[in-house]
Amino acid sequence: MITVSLITATDDLQALVDEINAATWDTANDVSKYDLDSLNTYLAHQDTVFVAAHETIGSERSFLGMASARVEIKPYDKERWLYVDEVDVCVDHRKKGAGKAMMRKLLELADSADCEELWLGTEVDNDAANALYKSLDPHDVAQVVGYTFEMDD
Repeated sequence: MITVSLITATDDLQALVDEINAATWDTANDVSKYDLDSLNTYLAHQDTVFVAAHETIGSERSFLGMASARVEIKPYDKERWLYVDEVDVCVDHRKKGAGKAMMRKLLELADSADCEELWLGTEVDNDAANALYKSLDPHDVAQVVGYTFEMDD
């Protein structure tokens, strides 16, 4: 059974950090090494959302993945929306439904936060992510060009 939990600062964050760092990731995930201080700092912001997916079979509990997002307020009409930054499923736990379970949880959280919409993006050639998001019956699928600007150290 897959469960998706909303993570807060009162959870056992060190155990979660250990699970994340022990998980198997690939270049599609772009997951950096996690540490307790960084996760605490992230969760300290009122607008952040972090969920973790686990699977329980008998007495065994396995970490499947995580997702992070932010509740944003647009500069007009005080319209709220949920921007999903990352949805990461461990390499060895893909195709079990963890990504869909996390997205459903994020949609539920967006609804309960009175958001007008949930927005996320992925690469055009990320077939697995595109299939997942399309399976959730989105209102709109747009072709987007993304730009990255790195700041000098």
